[in-house]
Amino acid sequence: MIRLTTENTQKAIERCKQLKPTVRFIQDRVFAVASANNSNVYHVRFDVRNGEKLGQCECKASERGLVCYHIVAGATANIYRQGLKLAK
Repeated sequence: MIRLTTENTQKAIERCKQLKPTVRFIQDRVFAVASANNSNVYHVRFDVRNGEKLGQCECKASERGLVCYHIVAGATANIYRQGLKLAK
C-alpha cells in the first residue's frame, strides 16, 4: 500500500478533477473506480495504520508506487462514507 500525503497526491488530484471518474462502493474501504481512458475498472482499497493513511489500486501507476487518480477518486468517496459513520 502507498502512504498518502499532501505532497504525493497533488498531481493525481488535478488529474481526477479533470477526468471525473465514476466510483462505486464495494465494501468498507473498498471501491471500484472506472478508468476515464478505457473500459477498465480498478479496485481501490484504503487502510489506516499507526495514523498513516494508505491506499492501493490495481492500475500500473499504483503498482509502480505512484498515487493515481483512481486512488484519489476512491479516497474522496471513502472520506465521505467514513464521515457519515462518525455522524451517526
